[in-house]
Amino acid sequence: MKKVIFDNIHGYITLNRVETRILETLYYQRLRWIRQLGFSFYIFPGATHTRHAHALGVSHVMDRILRSLGLAASDEKFFDPKARDERTTFHRMMRLAAMLHDIGTFPFSHSVEMAYINHWRAQNQMGKPKYVANHEVLGSHIILNTDFDGGITRILREEGIDPVELSKIIAGKSENLLANQLMHADVDADRMDYLIRDAHHTGVKMGLFDLDFLIRALRLHTQNGQQMLCIHEDGINVVDSFLVSRYFWYSQIIHEGTGYKFDLLAAKIGEYFLENKLSASFDTLIEKVSLNPYEYFTFNDSYFMAKLHEYLAGRARHPMIGELSEMLARRMPPAQIRVAPVKPTVIVDEEHRKRLVRECQKAVDWLKEELRAIDKNAWMIDDIPHRDVMFTKSIESLKKDKNGPVLSRDSVKVLTRHNELKLLIDVSQSLMKILSQYRNFIPRIYVSPESYDKLEKHGVLEKMRQMKWD
Repeated sequence: MKKVIFDNIHGYITLNRVETRILETLYYQRLRWIRQLGFSFYIFPGATHTRHAHALGVSHVMDRILRSLGLAASDEKFFDPKARDERTTFHRMMRLAAMLHDIGTFPFSHSVEMAYINHWRAQNQMGKPKYVANHEVLGSHIILNTDFDGGITRILREEGIDPVELSKIIAGKSENLLANQLMHADVDADRMDYLIRDAHHTGVKMGLFDLDFLIRALRLHTQNGQQMLCIHEDGINVVDSFLVSRYFWYSQIIHEGTGYKFDLLAAKIGEYFLENKLSASFDTLIEKVSLNPYEYFTFNDSYFMAKLHEYLAGRARHPMIGELSEMLARRMPPAQIRVAPVKPTVIVDEEHRKRLVRECQKAVDWLKEELRAIDKNAWMIDDIPHRDVMFTKSIESLKKDKNGPVLSRDSVKVLTRHNELKLLIDVSQSLMKILSQYRNFIPRIYVSPESYDKLEKHGVLEKMRQMKWD
């Protein structure tokens, strides 16, 4: 049984029986109704592509990688449901991991997920919540606990795929290092697809790299009994290009300015909805919604927008959330305050980062008081990031891995012409030897345009520019 789909990035993608069955479930069809880049389409009108298309693209890229490495089954076996030898099962498993890695995605992707994560952090301070709230936990629950008609677990078991091992591979926690790398590393099938796909749909070419060259440069190597993914020495430049493209894509398009301001508005609104039980809690998603295919299908972008419209149409409104809701619904951007120390900064080490976090927090606290003195009803949204945009992990970070730098899942390994294994960040001709030291720390403060004008008029922003925060 085969199903052929035409993708605007990769061309024709052919699915086997288990993939076709997964595709036709409500769990997978739901991804058609979730935008890949959240509210980025407010800035880039073409960025309306979906998680559905992306997941199919990752599956296709995974297939190309497996074929390039010589790990793919023959077409005869891959498309024969009765063929369940080790090679064929691994081939199917990795393509399914690619297809299902986003099955737990929230409405508007990471926009609404931020609301659930922030809500979970607040609950965690008062007492440990039942579940850690993120799309990986939700996705894993669906893969492991839907053993009924129309469920993912049932289909996987009927087709000879172990849901437990599949879930581990998607999380990057399998005993198989190679499987983890293919799905969840600095250079993996997921990132290869979304950089090209997102660049195409936004029209911004910053995320482009040579996909054919990169896949062709991949190699296998066995060390300490572990098979691992490497890059041939001749492919160092294309890997550097890939990692640089990803760094600038995240720095410029995902996190700085652009659509992220609307993602933050959505997150703040979503957090309010959760606090006031106006939308499904994460416990409800896990214990009820995810186990009902029809109900889970409706937990998509339309779900969040319906909640937003319902709130806007209601009589009782929280002043701040009411204003944020109108801004989000009408595409009215907040004003961003880019005054040191609250501005993008390239950092070198952890001490530098800790100092910047302290300075940013002081600046945020001070500005809140200044704004309150001018207008007690004014609001301010601050975002001091927990994670930074990086080229690749530094040697200091890799040394913290329990398996060591070489056997780390994330580290990029280089196989020399003499079959020697090296870390990319240790290779003298790689840009990453230098760039791995640097990370982009991107804090943000947003206020309403009216509040920004008042801060300027009262000289608060000028005073902020003159202050020392260390």
